[in-house]
Amino acid sequence: MMKTNQKYKQNYQMLLFKQNTGLSIEYDEDNNTFQFHQLPVCDDIAPFYQYAYVCINDVILFFGGYGHGVVSKSVHKYSIGENKWMTFQNTLPSPLRDFVAILSEEDNYIYVIGGENEKAIMKTNVRIWDPSYLVKICLYIYFDEIQIYFIKLIDK
Repeated sequence: MMKTNQKYKQNYQMLLFKQNTGLSIEYDEDNNTFQFHQLPVCDDIAPFYQYAYVCINDVILFFGGYGHGVVSKSVHKYSIGENKWMTFQNTLPSPLRDFVAILSEEDNYIYVIGGENEKAIMKTNVRIWDPSYLVKICLYIYFDEIQIYFIKLIDK
């Protein structure tokens, strides 16, 4: 949920995505009114749900997902300001669903935790996406400069 403050005016916006449905809900606190807007959904992500996502400034990144018996390893970007989607050529190293992505503002990493792939539940792996490359994605979108790193946690 995003909060905007325009000269004492309190507005809130929530974006909802699931499969081929995208919805923006805006709430004006001063007037106690809601506005609903349908949002486009990229054809590549439309069959999926159970994906992880993070919101970074004006961008939402979607990772993996599940739909129609398929587990995805795709990565998608939705630009809120431009109302546009992009599917990255680089993907996750393995298909994942039912997991969580967390943005750490401290070290500028996105931590992808847990989940299932096509064969097993992931319990001991933490996947790290380095968002320092996101600046390159925004500025140099044609280069697809995304790096994916793995850290294997050791069960003790």
